[in-house]
Amino acid sequence: MNAEQMKQHYRDFDQWTGSLRELQDGEWHKPISEGKWSVAAVVAHLLLWDKYSLAERFPFFKEGAELPPYPDFQSVNDRAREYAEMTSKEQILDELCETRRGYHELLEQTNSEKLAVSFKISTHTLTVEEYLTDFIQHDLHHQKQVDEALGRTLVK
Repeated sequence: MNAEQMKQHYRDFDQWTGSLRELQDGEWHKPISEGKWSVAAVVAHLLLWDKYSLAERFPFFKEGAELPPYPDFQSVNDRAREYAEMTSKEQILDELCETRRGYHELLEQTNSEKLAVSFKISTHTLTVEEYLTDFIQHDLHHQKQVDEALGRTLVK
């Protein structure tokens, strides 16, 4: 995935995020399927991982850098669910939009050379492009879950 495709994903995702502002409380707190997280928790999950990437990953994307392992996934996910329960829809969406501005800024400064920068997370070697592509796929996975739960068709 090149930088322009990534930029387009984040523009599209911003529009999708904006569409969630129209949800009624019942839809916002609706589980994505039986026994699963609510829409609110899924969006909070995206928010917390984005904040993590902005603070703990993006500043350290340097050729040959060795970054620490990811934090415990379950603890981050549990915090996201709790955050969704105690935080308004507007605040979560505002924070997600603000956090995504950091992604836009990163991509505005990115070219194919910067996407090719290689680093390690724990023992796994990857490039900036692979890292961002993984998170884009993560976005799309959760976007699809939310849209299906809400009876919406995925806008692409």
